[in-house]
Amino acid sequence: MTCKKSFLFIVARNAGSVLITLLVVSSGCSKSPATPAQSQPKFSVVLGPEQNVIPPGSPGLLFSPDEHLSYLPNASGSFNMWFAADGGTVGFSTPDMLNLSPLKSANGVPIPLLAPSGAGGAAFDADYAGSGSVFRAANGSDLLMIYHAENHLFGTNHSNGIPFYAGIGLARSGDGGITWQREGQILSGYDPQEASQPPTGAGIGTPAAIEANGYIYIFFREIDLQSKMEGIGIARSLISDDAVPGSWQKFWNGSFASPGLGGAFTPLQLILDKNVPSDHRQPFVTFNAYLNVYVLIVVGNGGIYMSTSPDLVTWTAGQVMLPAPVPDATVTPSTAPYNWYPTLLSPDRPSETVTGKTGYLYYAKGANDGTSHHAMYRRSFTLSLAQ
Repeated sequence: MTCKKSFLFIVARNAGSVLITLLVVSSGCSKSPATPAQSQPKFSVVLGPEQNVIPPGSPGLLFSPDEHLSYLPNASGSFNMWFAADGGTVGFSTPDMLNLSPLKSANGVPIPLLAPSGAGGAAFDADYAGSGSVFRAANGSDLLMIYHAENHLFGTNHSNGIPFYAGIGLARSGDGGITWQREGQILSGYDPQEASQPPTGAGIGTPAAIEANGYIYIFFREIDLQSKMEGIGIARSLISDDAVPGSWQKFWNGSFASPGLGGAFTPLQLILDKNVPSDHRQPFVTFNAYLNVYVLIVVGNGGIYMSTSPDLVTWTAGQVMLPAPVPDATVTPSTAPYNWYPTLLSPDRPSETVTGKTGYLYYAKGANDGTSHHAMYRRSFTLSLAQ
């Protein structure tokens, strides 16, 4: 159901923790794509103290995580975890989501499991191939990876990082996520890459996937510079199609009716900071079994926000979950601290696409050392339903 809602937020802060209470009143409901809950719950969330997961400056992990985390249980009873670092995708085995052992390494330094296809080339992933989500294929044994890709070649000019043109690709693994085969690009921006571009990012990227109602849904950020369209969007493909290129439709004008490759999109109506309404990036989505709603975690001007939805399309106004060190709209990664690329996960659940009453908020914290390096940190979270 899609419902009209009013909101009341109550925020209290103590040293090392944040308490947020969200009260929601719903009325006037109409039909919508997926309905795990008929109304939005009243709840509070408490974050614990910050804990370092990957030490700053770790070789092979100077930019980690650079997208969202994904994990799945492995045969040993622990977990395999994948995330983007230093332009590619790295993988780890971990018993506790804290102590990480590389799935592939050289002299103790993690080696990318999926690397860019070749800097200076024309491929959509020539310069970057960073995992956003990993989940099981329809056959139940292979794994699929939805990844953020970049091309940095504009005419004869090749950038070291900015500008870049982003796309979203698919890779497949038949050995539990150690080796990956590229399956091609599955989502692209409405505006194509041009021969020159201002010093900024464009295209479509930072994907996070979730399965619901027979579909795989991907949340993404799209920036169409020529059309002057920007925002967080959503696309879907049948689970039975294994996410292959050509199977995707973007949400546009009220339905999933626009091609994933080159189609237009309608930005989700997310309310974060009304003073900087265009600052919303790096969406992550999970279904919270404790609250019985979908939860969207997204970075905005005020920090890392939390929003809820009964249908993956209509979202409550975002409330700051972790305040930004400085306003996000003012951040230059080499000169200001930041907390980016959030993932919410509960280790007692089979993947990050489902969370529970407790778990962790993982994020990348800027080194603030004159570089754009960042390292992985986490905070525990606890949800409580309001009485």
